Amino acid sequence: MDEMEIQQKCEQFLRELGRPGFIVFGWPKSDDEFGVTYSAHEMPPQVVIKGLTSVLNDYTGKTL
Repeated sequence: MDEMEIQQKCEQFLRELGRPGFIVFGWPKSDDEFGVTYSAHEMPPQVVIKGLTSVLNDYTGKTL
């Protein structure tokens, strides 16, 4: 599956939930390469930015 197909699956998943939302999805492409995509379904940009900032802050606080 290529990056565009994964992006479309993420968007389809959010539409099927029937609720506004956003997701970030990462996957290994090979042993040393990773892909990352996101989808924001009916979410205001400022909410996505606030959510991603919060998750990034939480993640770095737990892993560093």
